Amino acid sequence: MRAPVPVLTAFWALAICPLLGVGAGSTPLTPRHKDHRRAPRAPKPRDPKPEAPSDGKAPSGGKNASHTPPAPEDFVTNTTATTRRFADPKTAGRIALALLQGCILAPRSCAYTFHSVVRSVKRRLGQEGGAMGEEGVDDFITVYGGGAGPDATTWDDVVGAPAAVSELRRILRVAGAADAADKARRAGATPPRNVLLAGPPGTGKTLIARAAAAQLDAPLLVASAAEIVKGKYAGVGVERVRTLFAAARRVAARSEGRLAVIFIDELDSCGRVRGGDASAVGADHDNTLNQLLVEMDGFGARDATNPDVVVLAATNRRDMLDPALTRRGRFDRVVEMAAPDRDGREALFEHYVGRQRSAFAAREIVLQVDATEVACQALNESSTNTTLRVFRPARAAGLRAKVTLFANNTARLDARDLEAIAARAQGRRSQKTSGVADVHFSVSYDGGTPTATEVDGDLAATLAGLSPGLVGSDVAAIVNDAALAALNKDQDYAGRDDYLRALEDAILGAPTHPDGVSPPPDHRTAIHEAGHVVASFFLEDVDEAKRASVRPRSGGSLGVTMFGAGADAKNLRRAELQDRIVMMLAGKAAEAHCLGDASTGASDDVRRAAVLAEAIVKTYGLSKDGAVFTSWVDEYGKKHAIGGEDADQAVRAELVEAETRAYELVKEREGVIRALADALVKHETLDAAALQAVVNTATTPAAATTVPV
Repeated sequence: MRAPVPVLTAFWALAICPLLGVGAGSTPLTPRHKDHRRAPRAPKPRDPKPEAPSDGKAPSGGKNASHTPPAPEDFVTNTTATTRRFADPKTAGRIALALLQGCILAPRSCAYTFHSVVRSVKRRLGQEGGAMGEEGVDDFITVYGGGAGPDATTWDDVVGAPAAVSELRRILRVAGAADAADKARRAGATPPRNVLLAGPPGTGKTLIARAAAAQLDAPLLVASAAEIVKGKYAGVGVERVRTLFAAARRVAARSEGRLAVIFIDELDSCGRVRGGDASAVGADHDNTLNQLLVEMDGFGARDATNPDVVVLAATNRRDMLDPALTRRGRFDRVVEMAAPDRDGREALFEHYVGRQRSAFAAREIVLQVDATEVACQALNESSTNTTLRVFRPARAAGLRAKVTLFANNTARLDARDLEAIAARAQGRRSQKTSGVADVHFSVSYDGGTPTATEVDGDLAATLAGLSPGLVGSDVAAIVNDAALAALNKDQDYAGRDDYLRALEDAILGAPTHPDGVSPPPDHRTAIHEAGHVVASFFLEDVDEAKRASVRPRSGGSLGVTMFGAGADAKNLRRAELQDRIVMMLAGKAAEAHCLGDASTGASDDVRRAAVLAEAIVKTYGLSKDGAVFTSWVDEYGKKHAIGGEDADQAVRAELVEAETRAYELVKEREGVIRALADALVKHETLDAAALQAVVNTATTPAAATTVPV
């Protein structure tokens, strides 16, 4: 519990002041009055009047021109005396006491002063990092410079979401144009200002926000909504929202285009629906949201005399946001960041795999910038356009610049990019420059050359087909895991098998046993997976299997069969849904037919088949009887159902029909199932080419070929 301010003040006055020689009626810097008086000092002798110049002319200047300036030794003497007076223990104690009293009476101002001093020292020492030091900005805000910097994210870095990129660029083309205000005024329109980015985690909402700030070429203020509402005392969230927008307007007023961008991450932390909690914490949360509403579209939010502030916010829980926050006028546009489709995933794999190959083939050069050595990678090197990416010193790592490399070991680049790199590397502020600059460099690594067998043109398409539902962050992690696995095997870079294994591990979990020490594959598991593969090859309305494995996984899977994603179709026919149920139950049917009975390994297949059968009947209304059986949940969360026991009977009928078809299929293709099982036991994992070869061999024995693995 905090002590009241008067009590603390009385404590300092009565306990500490006497120890430091400060009386109760005196200020910290005023000595106490004493009863005895000092003896009067003798008057100092006056300096003689200066003699007139020998030339007879009167001295020039005003009425004080006759005063002689103090000698240098007098200045040194006075400075030394002043320093000794402040270094006196009693005086130093009085100053410390004054500072303590000030911090007690105004703790917030004291904390702000302390943080300002710390930021100034860090800026002097070059420890500010990638953030642009901004006076008067609290610690929960990170300010970045304009998007024209060498480390700015561009639209080329946003891959796999072409629709979202196109929509956001169209909005910003209107909102951030130099003549946007003039065009809007003449058209009688208001340019859109605020954009909400909504979508699942990992879809690139933060990345696309940085690219948007780069397009606007404006300062970017980044704040987390969780940081805004964090605090032990009431009113902290309101104050932080006010501080955020005040800082944005102040930064925008100093920018060239009078524009700043605010990015609020995880908006649902401070923007959820009001009224859900009647406690004091809930009331403070509601007040924070109210202040955000006022700042975004309040009484003077769109005053023409204020600089422009564009608000970008990201959330993956749009359903939790308050309607007053998501209405038009506060968030003028909502850009949906959906999970990428097959084409988007293919573009993502091409981007990240290509970036790895580019890094492997890149030369490493060292630039001589003043007295500092800056180590860079020369990415996508060509005769006229090469991208340099700094990796040493650490404080400048990640900066990029376009350069032209000449045969005489000279690099030519924009002087602004060179100054930005040098300033970051040397820990100082960058200076304004223009033109081009030539810098000498030396080569520390000549780069590698991928072998011809490792350059696989359809690798990205294969990986995209095996990864439905994955988002950009998943793809980046898979590609990185493949590179790490290659390094563990002393390879220079990842190959096709490394990427496929990394994809399996990401979806199914890591293998329970490392390579070389795993037990022999289980024949029953091989029969089970072979049933799935056969169903995929001989059913008309499902995609063919692309990969099968009988290696146990830490996620509980004893084996897996991976299928192509097709075109990620979302509008499926009844026949396609029924064939999917048959394929799910084909593994259980293969065990029962080839081994005499099924096992518990088919439990997950049975569960998923039952869920899909129930959806056919009750959700999609695609049973034989039509839409007479259905169920839904209304806007109040109440569940409604039509059909009752008859609907359950229809679900059972769908499952019985699918399992009957599965048994007939495995009886007809028993030879193919056994051949696939033997190949899986021998090789443990088969890719699409190997599966196709086994199926062809077992179907037409005369055309036997070697199984590629």
